[in-house]
Amino acid sequence: MKKIFISALLSLSMIGIVVGQKQDFKLTLNGQPPSSEAKVFVRYFVGQKLKIDSVSLNSSNVAYKGQIDEPTQVILFYSKDGTSFFHRKGGPMQRLTFYVDPLEANTEIVIKDPFESSIVKGGQLQAAYRKYQDYLHSYEQQLIAQQSKRADLYQDKNRNEEALRQVSTEIEKIEELRVQAQRKFIVENPDNYFSLLALQEVARYGSDVSQIEPLFLKLSVNLRKTTIGEKLEGEILLAKKLGIGQPAPDFGQLTPDGRLLKLSDFKGKYVLLDFWASWCGPCRAENPHLVEIYKQFKGPAFEILGISLDKPGKKDNWTKAIEQDGLKWPQISDLNGWQNNAAQLYGIQAIPQNYLISPEGKIVGINLKGKQLTDKLTELIK
Repeated sequence: MKKIFISALLSLSMIGIVVGQKQDFKLTLNGQPPSSEAKVFVRYFVGQKLKIDSVSLNSSNVAYKGQIDEPTQVILFYSKDGTSFFHRKGGPMQRLTFYVDPLEANTEIVIKDPFESSIVKGGQLQAAYRKYQDYLHSYEQQLIAQQSKRADLYQDKNRNEEALRQVSTEIEKIEELRVQAQRKFIVENPDNYFSLLALQEVARYGSDVSQIEPLFLKLSVNLRKTTIGEKLEGEILLAKKLGIGQPAPDFGQLTPDGRLLKLSDFKGKYVLLDFWASWCGPCRAENPHLVEIYKQFKGPAFEILGISLDKPGKKDNWTKAIEQDGLKWPQISDLNGWQNNAAQLYGIQAIPQNYLISPEGKIVGINLKGKQLTDKLTELIK
């Protein structure tokens, strides 16, 4: 999934701060690490700019100071031997994720072993995040385990496609349960800032707008009036225009060989618009299933149209991925990354995502994956 970073300028108490007004924040790290060479790498965003710093844990009490202008997600990466964040070899670093608020300047980290079990002592924002994190903990752990298994299977030279499909199906089941838990959290916690972020995440993955709008209206008025709330309201209005039964907006982009191809060129067929990218791991893991779908349903009644969100200057990555994954259906892109014109037109904010278009040019399915997609095509294509 795409990472979500806070963009609303407020605290949990809904006290606003001025746009662009930077505030100091401080992290105090207490506790003796098991190694004198140990470091933590501090990763967060200031606006759209990624910030990465390091702190040597050479005493039992060290501090890091920075500036932010909004509630911000911070991730600490722990390096026991001080190995650089950028030149890490071996397995992934242990990490600790939490939130800092410009209005609550100091956050204390009590270092524990393993590092991921360290205690975060923050303010209201962190307390709200902890409540949300605890609510979803079991689903997150299951997803991490299955996604790791899927990554290993995908990288195997003698890839077991059946095992890969089974793991992908299990991930879909867990993700659906996680979404159900998020919806329940929103209803039970209408004033919690992370209810707003949960709804934003759920909405990004193609949920039916008829399910999203009632949840949005359950949020407190203060949350709905935040920057994120107003943006989400606009996305709901766009989703209504792109709902089931609505006309699919036409567009055209270039194939790898430079030929203009439009959605309307496929009128008279069911068309699956598949939004993906060569750099998107979940997209690449989904491709084997789409290959099987294409083998089963390709013909005069069905086609897939791939729209790549690859970035400028990355055409070779795009074409290489098409070849590696055996994608035999038409592919187009404007190589503009997330600013891809078709992605903007369809409100795409996370990939993989898809729209199923009828022969008459109407939307008949949104974000159908796995068995859902197979069942829907079986129903439609007699």
